[in-house]
Amino acid sequence: MSISDRPELRRQGLGVSAGIAFGRAYLIGRDTLKAPRHHIEADDVDTEIARLYKAIAASDKQLAKIKEKLASENESDYHIITAHQMMLHDEHLVGAAVGYIREDLINAEWGLRKAVDDITRVFDQIEDEYLRERKTDVEFVFERALRNLLGRDTGPLSPPPDAIVVAYDLSPADTAQLHKAAVSGLVTDAGGKTSHTAIIARAHEIPAVVGLENITEHIETDDLVLIDGAAGIVIVNPAAATVAEFREEQRRQVAAGAVLHSMRDLPARTRDDVDLQLYCNIDGPDELEDALDYGAMGVGLFRTEYLFMGHAQLPDEEKHYQTAVKCLERLGGLPATIRTFDLGADKLASFLEDAKLEEANPALGLRSIRLCLSELGRDLFKSQLRGLLRASAHGPMKIMFPMISGVSELRAAKAVVDEVKAELTAEGIAFDENVKLGIMIEMPSAALTADLLAQEADFFSIGTNDLIQYTMAVDRVNEYVSYLYEPLHPSLLRLIGGVAKAAKDAGIPVTVCGEMAGEPMIAPVLIGLGIRELSMSAVSVPEVKAMLRSMNVADCEALIGRVKKLATAAEVRAMVSDYVFSLAGQRKGRA
Repeated sequence: MSISDRPELRRQGLGVSAGIAFGRAYLIGRDTLKAPRHHIEADDVDTEIARLYKAIAASDKQLAKIKEKLASENESDYHIITAHQMMLHDEHLVGAAVGYIREDLINAEWGLRKAVDDITRVFDQIEDEYLRERKTDVEFVFERALRNLLGRDTGPLSPPPDAIVVAYDLSPADTAQLHKAAVSGLVTDAGGKTSHTAIIARAHEIPAVVGLENITEHIETDDLVLIDGAAGIVIVNPAAATVAEFREEQRRQVAAGAVLHSMRDLPARTRDDVDLQLYCNIDGPDELEDALDYGAMGVGLFRTEYLFMGHAQLPDEEKHYQTAVKCLERLGGLPATIRTFDLGADKLASFLEDAKLEEANPALGLRSIRLCLSELGRDLFKSQLRGLLRASAHGPMKIMFPMISGVSELRAAKAVVDEVKAELTAEGIAFDENVKLGIMIEMPSAALTADLLAQEADFFSIGTNDLIQYTMAVDRVNEYVSYLYEPLHPSLLRLIGGVAKAAKDAGIPVTVCGEMAGEPMIAPVLIGLGIRELSMSAVSVPEVKAMLRSMNVADCEALIGRVKKLATAAEVRAMVSDYVFSLAGQRKGRA
């Protein structure tokens, strides 16, 4: 591959999927289709509505074909496409568009655009990061339907192998198919850590950099592009010396990855012989093969809400039972912590859409355990608990409740479990009578009353993603305040330390299962605070294990003693970085 004579351009974005990739650019033009706008005669209303429904049907058929290809692949990709199909038929979109066509006497494209604008304005007012990013899903659905209305090509992307795909943004349908084309990397103007491009790129281990704002204006198809998905660096037309430098770094990373993978069967044991537990977070049993290959010691978080999302038919008791048993069988005796459904806000199921709750701030509304205990969700909650309790007879399993705010909610959830246990006993159905019941601690109210909750819970799991947002009152995708989203803020360390102490005093285990758990740099802090179990994305297990095996718990506790005296997150990060770099120096010395 020859090096270009054009000057090298280097840009910094957000690295969302690690790895170094080098290849020719394949530019996907967003060509932002404009919806034609014109008024129509009353006699043409039915014709325009028929055009709209025909375009919706064509879009649905195209997405169904994509789903067929994904059926044996990653379940989360499949569910994202299903969710887009559901949006196509949502009354807020199609019904509103039809209303605009009839009432304003406007063409189908314009009516659809107005309906989409109404929906996106609602998204703009929501503070939750993940939910705000779902606004792009509505735009992707609109663009597909608009292309069908205008007769434009909506076929699959076909980049050459090893291409670097460059786009303003990528729809879930596009991203889910790109890994099959063996592309080298993904680069986008838009997106954040929770965008679909990021989520799917990480799932398929495709190096990706997003949030570059206007990189599509500086790259042409067939340009040479080099990306570092960990550092968030994109280099267009790299000089020969730059390519050589990154090729060497790529070889180093591959070699380091091989070394890390060779540690798969080694214990996560510190140098002073303290054994730690490294678990994985999953959305379905199909992810377990990779997780075990990376050396996960079990499942620390099974997010069951994906059984509900994107399906016209809600999972029944038997579905919950079969899914849990499948998970336990694949684990072969390793433990699994299964969280009851965490629906609401950004995670919608058909019954929630039908309910049309119209909450002003759904992220703080009827969701998670609140939904489970409400009249709307109680029967579904009981059905899930029946399935999970039946499955508990097949292997080591724990049941965890999400978004518990205090003791009263925990007691209410446990009462439903007792009710289900009594029913199963009366029916002569086997289950583990001593199945452990625990809670997610992801709100300050729970962290601050951890000592009280520890008296009534069998275990804790700290969800740091939400705990940071609720503690700092910060939206991570808001560029004005995203700097405040800081895992090493002194307030958060105090909350985690307090939860760990409460768990230790009560003699119950505590796990950290947010993004913090998968960051090797933060591992010494969590261990120093008293955490002995971490649950993360499977790909993070080897690197975190390597970090744990290089350090002493006593040193981590001493580090926390020094960190507690610091006033800012920047000071904490600097001190932790110094400690981690000293470990690297020690490893080299021992080598």
